[in-house]
Amino acid sequence: MADNSDDIEGLEAFFAAGRISAPEMSDGLMARILGDAAVEQARIQARKDDARAARPVLASAARPSPWRVLIEVLGGRKAVAGLLTAALAGLWLGFSPPQPLSSLTQTVAQSVLGSASSLEGLDLLPTLDTVLTQG
Repeated sequence: MADNSDDIEGLEAFFAAGRISAPEMSDGLMARILGDAAVEQARIQARKDDARAARPVLASAARPSPWRVLIEVLGGRKAVAGLLTAALAGLWLGFSPPQPLSSLTQTVAQSVLGSASSLEGLDLLPTLDTVLTQG
């Protein structure tokens, strides 16, 4: 790694000069910035007021339905659609696995169980007692 201490010392003079005299903003520039900010805030507030006026007032709108709350907690409609698709694909593959997947399962089972050709000895969901007794 190269020694860059000379470069840092040279830059330190520029940083020290910047700390001594901070750049000043002209009053005209600050006035234009604040004016633009006020216009933008008024535009945003007008959009919010228009949206509130267009929204119908319902008597039962005080409490959202439990399904709507669940969908929002999970991340919205797109996230729920993805979760549902993955769950249905998992169910489909679980009930009707394709043939290559079955041969892969048999290969993994043989490597784990040794020469056994069935999956009877393979515990896919071990209990805590099983884990503690083997260690």
